[in-house]
Amino acid sequence: MKSVTMSVAKGVLLAGAVTLFSTAVGPAARADASADIKYRQAAMKALGSHMGSIAAIAKGEVGHAGHMAGHAAAIDALASMTGDVFPEGSGGDATRARDEIWRDAAGFEAAVKAFQAAAAKLLEAAGAGDAGAVGAALGGVGRTCGGCHRAFRKPRS
Repeated sequence: MKSVTMSVAKGVLLAGAVTLFSTAVGPAARADASADIKYRQAAMKALGSHMGSIAAIAKGEVGHAGHMAGHAAAIDALASMTGDVFPEGSGGDATRARDEIWRDAAGFEAAVKAFQAAAAKLLEAAGAGDAGAVGAALGGVGRTCGGCHRAFRKPRS
């Protein structure tokens, strides 16, 4: 249980540090849109990796149940950053982000908030150690990811 608590604490500290850094640096420090796109793609790749890892644990494919809370904390931390990684001007041909993100800012914000709520439920379920609840919450996170992808992400070319 000590490692679960440490994993959650590390995830919370990481999220706080990133939030503090992004607030301190802010948009004025952006070199160009390509840096924002590269950063966003790395964050989304990390999110996908944590989703895959926690799914493997929840399905019993691997025996790392003690890692579940750490992955859930990372997913929750990345969810809290999601709205920030789509700054105005970071669309275009170099990204799969659709222009609807900025044209329908209210719709995109609602999709991000739904993802954040689902991630918080996953974190809660993982903290309780209930594999069934984790599986259900993971499904909720997946649905919010898919809902956002359908409306706001271009298909692979």
